[in-house]
Amino acid sequence: MQNYAYTARDEYGKAVRGAMTAEDEIDLANKISNLGYFLVRAKIVTGPSEVSVKINPLKSRQVLNFTIYLATLLNAGVPLIDALWDLAEDAERTNIKRVIDDIRCRIESGSTLEQALSFHRRSFSKLYTAIVCAGESTGKLVVCLNDLVNLLDWQLELKAKMKEAATYPLILLSVMVGVVTLLVVKVIPTFEPVFKGTGVALPLPTQIVLGVSHFVRSFWYIVTGFLILSVIGYRLYNSTANGRYKLDSLKLRFPLFGQLLCKVALSRFCHTLAISLSSGVDVLTALDFGGEVVNNLRLERAIAKVRDAVNVGEKLGNALRVCGEFPPLVVRMITVGEQSGALTQTLNKVNQFYDREVPLNVKKIFTLFEPIMIVVMGAVVGLITFSIFLPMFQMVQMMGD
Repeated sequence: MQNYAYTARDEYGKAVRGAMTAEDEIDLANKISNLGYFLVRAKIVTGPSEVSVKINPLKSRQVLNFTIYLATLLNAGVPLIDALWDLAEDAERTNIKRVIDDIRCRIESGSTLEQALSFHRRSFSKLYTAIVCAGESTGKLVVCLNDLVNLLDWQLELKAKMKEAATYPLILLSVMVGVVTLLVVKVIPTFEPVFKGTGVALPLPTQIVLGVSHFVRSFWYIVTGFLILSVIGYRLYNSTANGRYKLDSLKLRFPLFGQLLCKVALSRFCHTLAISLSSGVDVLTALDFGGEVVNNLRLERAIAKVRDAVNVGEKLGNALRVCGEFPPLVVRMITVGEQSGALTQTLNKVNQFYDREVPLNVKKIFTLFEPIMIVVMGAVVGLITFSIFLPMFQMVQMMGD
């Protein structure tokens, strides 16, 4: 077997580069053809290449479906290669078929499933491939795949619940911005000639609203530029380690939302830690994966400190307590799990708690947010309306006198 780095073209003539193991160039050309490409050139490389095939990555739902079907076929006694053949044949989209075909070809060339999956990092995370590796090494691949199904399904369900809860408040916010913009840009200017023609001294609220309207209409490019620069500035600052750490720390201190973000992050951490340990991944690697999924640099660094402490012999529960970023409930449960030798089972109980707590908090916060947005929108629109009609009332009074 030889390791080849190759260049191929798809049916539209687009160049594709990758790496694959094959007997010779003829065998390589056949494998590339099975992926839907035409081999242009290839060269032998020394040592395994980390270049992966440039195929559109699978979406989260597609990865979940792939894992479910593969676990089902393997549990039914279908050999891995045959299972991948069946999955590729039944694939609904071209990119899914190409990913599965590439994985199958690599396994036929002598790679393990974990090695084949690692060439598709945009589709399969480090956690996914590590759990598959643990399953292959322990002979419990089907069990590990089922654990991954539970984890991926939970992640998608949590994401869907948060989207569903946030939809209505976001619609309200968009409506509020649209209504205020319409009033400032279109409605208020129509009343300005009337106010000037009467010669009545305008009250302060009306002067402020007219001033804002003048500024927005005359210097709209400054307002737009400021918003764009603010977004760019936030992204640039967030791209630095120090900036992201400070912003992530600030997010955790937000009223209501900070508590929710913390619970979601800890839920991800506990789920990942539990499935990693149950699959046979060592505790240090499991902590690495747990730090990657929290999506908060402050908590990620805290977990890194916990890992370093565990690495030098500290108990996990004590390291979490010293860290100070984890709630007493999590620390106490993990400590009890370590002492009883049932850490995985204890983590699953923590997961059950967060599985109930997080959706309730999401619903509670966004349910509270909706009336707040309605009140704010009503107050803003009411203030603008009051500022418009106030000088009219004064005009009526003057005419009556």
